[in-house]
Amino acid sequence: MASHVPFLAVRPDEQFSDDVVKTRDFASSSSSLLDRINADANAMDAPALPRLPPATRLPSWVRFPMVVVISLTLSAFLNTLIADFTGYELAAVSREVTEQGQIAALMGWKLVELGTAWAAGYDWRDLSALAILSNLPFYFLLTTFYGIDYSAAIISLTIDVATIGIPFALLRPLIRAHAPGSAPNQQVAQDRSVGVAVGLLGASIYAVVIYGSLYTWLPVYLIINFDGLRSLDGAHNASVPMLIGSFLPLGWATVQFLFTPVIGSKGNPGLTDPEIYPEKAPFNPETATLIDTLAFNLGYSDGFSKRAEVLVKRTAVLVACSAANTFTRVLLTVDGSEPVGAAGWASVWAVAALLTSVAYGYVANE
Repeated sequence: MASHVPFLAVRPDEQFSDDVVKTRDFASSSSSLLDRINADANAMDAPALPRLPPATRLPSWVRFPMVVVISLTLSAFLNTLIADFTGYELAAVSREVTEQGQIAALMGWKLVELGTAWAAGYDWRDLSALAILSNLPFYFLLTTFYGIDYSAAIISLTIDVATIGIPFALLRPLIRAHAPGSAPNQQVAQDRSVGVAVGLLGASIYAVVIYGSLYTWLPVYLIINFDGLRSLDGAHNASVPMLIGSFLPLGWATVQFLFTPVIGSKGNPGLTDPEIYPEKAPFNPETATLIDTLAFNLGYSDGFSKRAEVLVKRTAVLVACSAANTFTRVLLTVDGSEPVGAAGWASVWAVAALLTSVAYGYVANE
């Protein structure tokens, strides 16, 4: 019977000789060396994991009070530091806040902002962007209609951003969409050329909305509902290119708060992967959630995709914060402002935020 054992050596006695053993050892060591080189190359190609702030290891119930203390302390320190440079200009158009009720309202609004941001799970990039989007309308009003110097407004806006961004940078890690990663959607979300193009789109939408309002109804509306406007020259001299340049920070902020989380969040590839986003059951009004009902009424019969859910939720937060913060700051701090006037000014920026979100939804194929 023929043997099926493979032929190993012509001269079996020599397969254990010193020369053969050395040759095998050399081949084995070479193979191990190649394996190590390949492993090192793969390690170099792999994205570096983001380094978490040490304070993120603390319990949440400890970190949030620390966020509040750091934010309020930093705000008081920085505003005191620049008081001699910007204080006089801002004080000239500011309402006196001396009553306990007004002080409590401003302090309460600050705590609501911090608490909402903490509960929503936002990181420092989200909150820095949201601070720009919700505070720039206030300073644009002061520079355009009250003649406040641009440097004073920029410094004050920077402090508003820093006092909420720094505490969260120290005490909360980045969300997946903002952290380095190798997933395809993360690479698209963090591509600089994509970010620049989308940011210019966002700044352009804001510029068109504000320009259209300034050249139609807004100046007359503000004259009627604001007592003490200094000049309308800023509104009359505005142009779309100039506004786009002024709103570049808004463009960056909309990318960070809307576009990047929509594209780069985990499990948000849209409707392209049935394993991550399986088909939903037909709409049932008796068991549907609020999001499902909203999606059905907007024409999404199968419900929102995960990507669309992120966009809808963040759009609601952006519109609400932009309108509420603008209304509150204008009404409580600008001398001569009235509730109707503050509401009208805030509504313009809320509409701009909504239209930008709709455009980003189209860009994200939702």
